[in-house]
Amino acid sequence: MGLGVLEDSKLDHVPGTVLLNDHAAHAEDLTGTLKHGTGRNAHIVLSPQPSEDPNDPLNWPGWKKEVVIWILCLGAMLHAGTNGPFLNASYFEIAAQVNKPLTTVVLASGYNLLVAGICGPFVCAFSRKYGKRHVFIISSLFDIVGTAIGEANVSYKYLLAARIVQGFSTSAYESLIIACVGDLYFVHQRGLRVAIINFILNAASSLASIICGQVFQSLGYLWLFHMFQIFCVLQFVLVVLFCPETTYIRDERYNTDTVVDEKYVELAHIEGHGEKRTATVDAESLGRVRTADIPKKKTFLQELAIFTGVYSSDSLFKFLFGPFLTLLNPAACYAVLCSGILNSWYVGSAIILAGIFSGPPWMFNAAQIGYLGAGPFIGGMLGSILVAVGSDPIIKLMTKRNNGTYEPEFRLVFMSIGGVTSGVGMFLFGYTMATGAPAEVCAFLQGLMMFGVLIGIFATLSYGLDAFRTQSNEIFVMNMLFKNFMFYGLSNYANPWVAQSGPEEIMYVFGGTSILLALLAIPVYVYGKRMRSWWSRHDLFVSLGMQTTGPKPDMG
Repeated sequence: MGLGVLEDSKLDHVPGTVLLNDHAAHAEDLTGTLKHGTGRNAHIVLSPQPSEDPNDPLNWPGWKKEVVIWILCLGAMLHAGTNGPFLNASYFEIAAQVNKPLTTVVLASGYNLLVAGICGPFVCAFSRKYGKRHVFIISSLFDIVGTAIGEANVSYKYLLAARIVQGFSTSAYESLIIACVGDLYFVHQRGLRVAIINFILNAASSLASIICGQVFQSLGYLWLFHMFQIFCVLQFVLVVLFCPETTYIRDERYNTDTVVDEKYVELAHIEGHGEKRTATVDAESLGRVRTADIPKKKTFLQELAIFTGVYSSDSLFKFLFGPFLTLLNPAACYAVLCSGILNSWYVGSAIILAGIFSGPPWMFNAAQIGYLGAGPFIGGMLGSILVAVGSDPIIKLMTKRNNGTYEPEFRLVFMSIGGVTSGVGMFLFGYTMATGAPAEVCAFLQGLMMFGVLIGIFATLSYGLDAFRTQSNEIFVMNMLFKNFMFYGLSNYANPWVAQSGPEEIMYVFGGTSILLALLAIPVYVYGKRMRSWWSRHDLFVSLGMQTTGPKPDMG
C-alpha cells in the first residue's frame, strides 16, 4: 500500500503509476541512462521521456512552451472564462433595454452554453485526428464573428444570435487546453500549469463580471461588445503566429506514464546508452535504433501551417463517441462529474446574483452587482495560489515517501480541502442572501465557496490528466460537455427556483452535494490504482473496437 493507495496484483505496472524519483527508489542502475530534470529536479526521471526529435513539444525550449500556454490561457480567459459570464452583472438592465423578461435574457446565455456543450465531441474528434492548432484558430474566429453580431444592434434577436455564435468558440479553450499541458510538460511540471488554467477558466470569470458590469454601466450595451472584440482579435493574431501544433506522435516506449510495460532498457538503447543496459534487448529493436534518423527542426514558417497532417487513421466516428465511453471508466467518471458539478454550482450562484441583488434590501445596478465578483475572484486566486505553489512540492514529497513511485491518486488529497470548504461556503452564502446580510459579507462567503471549488476542480482534473493521459482529450471534452449542459439547465431553472423558494434552498443543495463529492474522493483514492488496473485490462475502447491509433514513428 503506497500511502493509502491499495496495490494491484493483476499487473506488474499500472498505467499512470510512474517511477519519478530514482534516488528514493534506489533505481539509478535502471533509470540512470534516461533523461532527467535539471537543477533541483536532477533526481526526477522525466515522464514522458522526450524523443530525439527537436520538433517533439517536450523538447521545445521553456520560453516557447510558456508563450504557447499563455496565449492559450488568454484564449481561455476570453472565449471560456469571459464568454459564459459575459452578461451576468447586466442581465436585469439588458432585459429592460430589449423589453424581454429576465429569464428570457438569461436563457440567451443558456443557449451559448448549450452550443458549447454540443460542440465538445466534434472538437475532440477533429483535434484527435487532425491536431489541435486549427481547432483553436477556428474557435477564436467564431468569437470574433459572434461579437461582431452583438455589436451591430441593440435588440434581443441580435443578442441571441451573438450568444449562439459565440458559443462555438468555447469548447476548444475549455477542454483542449488541459490536454495541451500533457503535450508540453512532464508529470512533475503539470500541477502549476493546471492550477493556473483552472483559475483562468473559473475564478477569472468573476473578474470578467466586474469589468463587464462597469463597462455596461459606464459606456452602455454596445461598448460591452466593442471592448471584447478588441481582445478577441488580438488573441486570434497571437494564436496564429505563435502557437504551433502541440499534438505529437512519439514511440509508445517514451510514454512511461501511460504504458503497461515501462521499457526502460529499450529506452536506454534508443538514446544510445547500450553499454549501460541491465538486460538484453532484441536485435530487431537495436537495429531500428541504430538506423534512426533524427528529423530536422521545423522553421518558423513551417510551424505556421494550420493543418499539420493526419494524426490518426481512425474514423471520426470513433472520436465523436469516444468521450461518452469515459463515463464507463469509474475513476474517469468521478473526475468528470466532480469537476463539472463543482464548476456548475459556482456558475449557478453567479446566475442568480442579478435577480437577487437588484432587489431589496440592496437595489444594486449592473456595476455594483459586478463588484460582487471581487469575492469569488479573490477566493479563487487564493485557492489557485495554494495549489500552484503547494501541489507539485507535495506530490514530490509524497512520491519520495512512497519510495520514489508517483501515483495519480496523490492529486486527490486536495479534494478533501476543496469539497468541504466549498460546501461550507455555499451553505453560508445562501443563508446570508436569504437574511439580507451586507453585500460585503455575501461576497466574502461566495469567495470562500470559490476557494474550495477551485481546489476541488484542480484535484480532479489533474488526477484525470495523470491517470488517463491517453484519453485526456475525451475526459476533458466530456467534462466540458457535462458542465455546459448543467449550465444550460441552471440558466433555465435557477432564477425560477430562487423566486419560488428563496436562495437558501438552492445553495443548500449545492453545498450538500459538494461535501458528498469530497467524501467520495476517499474510496477513489484508496481503490484508484485497482480501478486503473481494471480499466487497463478491460478497456471498453478496446472491447468495443473504439480504440484509436495513430501513425507509428519510423524507428528505422
